[in-house]
Amino acid sequence: MVRSRRILIFCICGGVFTLILGTLGHFVYEWSGNTLWTAWLFPVNESVWEHLKLLILPEVVYFAVGAYFLRGANNYISALFFCIAVSAGFVTGGFYLYTSLMGRSVLALDVLLFCTAIILGYVTSYFLLTAEKFPLLTVISLMGLVVALVCFFTFTMSPPHTFLFRTPDGRFGIYP
Repeated sequence: MVRSRRILIFCICGGVFTLILGTLGHFVYEWSGNTLWTAWLFPVNESVWEHLKLLILPEVVYFAVGAYFLRGANNYISALFFCIAVSAGFVTGGFYLYTSLMGRSVLALDVLLFCTAIILGYVTSYFLLTAEKFPLLTVISLMGLVVALVCFFTFTMSPPHTFLFRTPDGRFGIYP
């Protein structure tokens, strides 16, 4: 069993890593000259859906590397899945709640949502990593991860025409 102090340090470092990589990730598609390979991993437009990549890529990368350091930790796959689900859900729900109340997007609130979502995601991971093993939850989480990753790759190239995928100027997907 991995000790809770080690897990706490892992989660704090994960939050910092996600904050830094997610912030830098906002600009990678543009910095790359809008290359197609970066579109799979980084936001290609200003839709809420595309901005969820700023959480998901760093969290997946961090947990992939962290698997070595937390060998033997309980519910590792579930901790990753719920880190993604909680952080992405908080950003999405929070954004649509506050913009429906205010009638517009505010950058400072977007940044606050992003930071809070990271904290909530890693707090959830901490509790799962320190809890008893839940084998069924691991299986369900693995299926959820696969579905989520397939959706992110698919919907970047062919987004549904719904509010989650619409940019503030009414466009969808990759455009020049």
